[in-house]
Amino acid sequence: MDKYIDRMEEFQEWEMRGILNDVLNMTALTSSNGEGEEKKLADGIMKLWDNRLEEARKRRMDAGKLQSGVHIVFSQSNAGSLKVTLSEIGKRQENKVLAFRDLFSIGPIMHLDKEEGQQNRLHWMMERIPDYRLYGVINHDHQIERMIEVLATIPEDKSVTIWCGDNAHDQTGLRFALYLLKERKQPIRVVNVSEAYGRISAHMQEKLTPYIQSLIEKELYTEIVKGCNDVMPLDADRRRCLESEWVEISNQGHMLRLWQDGEIKGKEEDELDGIILAEVTKLQEEESGDGFVKTGSVVSEVLKNALQLVGDSFIEYRIWTLISDGILIFKGLPGTMHQYSVRIQ
Repeated sequence: MDKYIDRMEEFQEWEMRGILNDVLNMTALTSSNGEGEEKKLADGIMKLWDNRLEEARKRRMDAGKLQSGVHIVFSQSNAGSLKVTLSEIGKRQENKVLAFRDLFSIGPIMHLDKEEGQQNRLHWMMERIPDYRLYGVINHDHQIERMIEVLATIPEDKSVTIWCGDNAHDQTGLRFALYLLKERKQPIRVVNVSEAYGRISAHMQEKLTPYIQSLIEKELYTEIVKGCNDVMPLDADRRRCLESEWVEISNQGHMLRLWQDGEIKGKEEDELDGIILAEVTKLQEEESGDGFVKTGSVVSEVLKNALQLVGDSFIEYRIWTLISDGILIFKGLPGTMHQYSVRIQ
């Protein structure tokens, strides 16, 4: 038995879920149609499953009774940082952290609160972002459909705090979350980490305002978390305004959204192509060989200089579009950006 337990570490979470699903289906079938000792064993496994499921539900209910606050973030990385920080300041047990795992700055978002909109987005993303194919089998609790269900069940007696930064992904997610919570009667706080950083950091004199949470120093982020309950809730007019902005933005039909001049601006997919080509040109000039430059380096430079949270996969998708259009050429092994290089045709 030990050898099987040791080998479990070789599987990723989504693979373990698939294996468990297959085992349960086989066991349930044997429990229903089997005979003799096989049926007895299958019945025992299904009873054990039911008991453990009930225990898990009871633990969640007990934990929920202790929680007075719910925090909503727009990446699992940010959720992890918030959980760790809440633990460090002794507030983890009383706070629940919910995280969307999608990237709201790219792709269709029309009717995203409905199945048709979610399916449309899924198909668009799968056609352009290869890794998105795993969307349906990993991190189920953080998918849009599941998060919509969870947000609808947040009790009125729990405080709600939404975290964001000055980028189109977070700001679009903020408006979507507020739209989903539009029937909620209790106040909602919004913590903009970019603004909070500016209030407590002397670095503002150097205009180094971070547009994403991961750029904030740990000590300053801890101070922001400590003070999150002091943030004034949104007033009714501001809430309604942000909800209306979600409807407007989602109906525009843009596939790319950027944060510019303090607003979400819908753009054409090729908006960042000029920056991509400029970075390829700059890196080519520094290259002493055949002019080909690592795609990973191009992507890193584009994200660093564009100051937009659109994801490396979207930039790579645009690079492949430029290759298809004959503007760029490549050599190497497609599939992983660090295994192939590009240069201008």
